[in-house]
Amino acid sequence: MNKYLFICCAALLSASSCKKDEIDALPKATQSGQHTFGCLVDGKAVGPKPPQGINFSKREPLEASIYRTDLLVSSLGNGYVEFALRNAFRPGTYPLGEGQTGSYASRRTSAMDYNTDAAHPGTVTLTRIDTVAKVAAGTFKFTGVSRTGQTVTVTEGRFDVRLK
Repeated sequence: MNKYLFICCAALLSASSCKKDEIDALPKATQSGQHTFGCLVDGKAVGPKPPQGINFSKREPLEASIYRTDLLVSSLGNGYVEFALRNAFRPGTYPLGEGQTGSYASRRTSAMDYNTDAAHPGTVTLTRIDTVAKVAAGTFKFTGVSRTGQTVTVTEGRFDVRLK
């Protein structure tokens, strides 16, 4: 009987977790390289999650890298939230706009891609960028728009990542 109850509970838990794209709560805003990321997407908490099933992309749920003075932070879950900053070499607030001309942010789901542009901007505030300790931390917010004109609002974003 206990074995049957355990199997039923395990099946119920795994079935309920497969559909969830949110996290329970946003991480605290830190600056010590704790490798955390979270934001509200249209009011729902979203953050990195391990891939379900086989991970063909071999990407980690949370990745951050810096190349010269360009910073890229990407959080994978059921879709992703990412941003890239050009010339992000010191703390400060950086505007997000079109990807082809500089800094941008994106929210992708299985159904739609939402990107910042000149009419749908955002900002990233770097509170720490340390290439020696390989840590970047700060906050972000943006509005993304799809090709069909639908929008998504990302607020209360925070990150404290270790850089590759």
